Amino acid sequence: MSSILALAVLLHGPAVQAQPVELTRKFSEGEKLSYFARAQFTDEQRQGILQTFIPHDQEISYHYSMSVQKVKAGIAEILYQRPNMSITMGDTAESAAKTMTEKLDIKMLLGISSINKIVSQKDLNPKKDDDDDGGGLNRKVVSKVMRQGSQADQVAIGLLINYLGDIERLAFFVGPVDSGLDIAPELPIDEVKVGDTWKATVGYSPQKLKGSEGKLAVQRIDYTYTYLGPMKDSEGKDIQRVEAKVKLDTDLTDYAQQIVGGSKASSYLKSVPLTFEGTIRFDLDPKTLHMIKAFAESKGSYSVNAKGAEQGLLEGRFHGRTTVKMDGHSMGGATTVPEKKGKGGKGGR
Repeated sequence: MSSILALAVLLHGPAVQAQPVELTRKFSEGEKLSYFARAQFTDEQRQGILQTFIPHDQEISYHYSMSVQKVKAGIAEILYQRPNMSITMGDTAESAAKTMTEKLDIKMLLGISSINKIVSQKDLNPKKDDDDDGGGLNRKVVSKVMRQGSQADQVAIGLLINYLGDIERLAFFVGPVDSGLDIAPELPIDEVKVGDTWKATVGYSPQKLKGSEGKLAVQRIDYTYTYLGPMKDSEGKDIQRVEAKVKLDTDLTDYAQQIVGGSKASSYLKSVPLTFEGTIRFDLDPKTLHMIKAFAESKGSYSVNAKGAEQGLLEGRFHGRTTVKMDGHSMGGATTVPEKKGKGGKGGR
């Protein structure tokens, strides 16, 4: 039995690594990488006196590409393109399953540092923002819930539902380029050895508060990365593996009350608990640290509860899984501009 375990570790476990390593992503001018991303997601909701959670299934998939324009002083200038997105909505009591293709024409010029962090971005094809309708939440349920309580409560509930929709999109791991998996993982600044961890904080949905002090509230979520080291993947190929864990456990009641400048005593809301957690596994090229593939799983729940009510105005639970895989890689034949040493040190790190 011990020989079998030893063989398993040899084939799939981390290789022995005596010295710390510096993890840096290496781009070359003229290089082009292409990927395919797919997210499958189920959200179950119930509203008011309903006892049954109604499921809503959704799948999102898209191709994207990264073309390296130039590399200088540790910063790669990259043309990022995502032409369209395929969205499949599962069947419901009201309609059969349907798939539609949404034309996106996303074209951005990104500056990416050697720790794989976006340090600059320019939208080359800007579009007018659409109104937010609550993200992945069911529109009919949303409209009913938003008519509850005072006018101030209705405003607060509406903003909260938009925020909950943002959380659900985050659970897809296929959101905006700076918060999805398309350019990931963010690498550590310092050298690491197997088992070391580092954090990167992702912010989303900042809200300008309408209270007397005009504060800005931002709910944030931390990615805690762990370096698992060099190993073989399931196909026997050499990779570097990094794992990330994500967790959020909060109550948004105070946040909602601050938005409308209300108090706990006057508010119709009792509590708005929200939980979300996920695990992401990144398999990286051992030489360039380009992402070869990523696999993510997530789950969470939320509830909008009113004072005096035995059941939530709106309750939901969700789970999803996302995969991203490199499906093309070519070199343009050009070489990178070497990073200058001395003053400035590590450039874009």
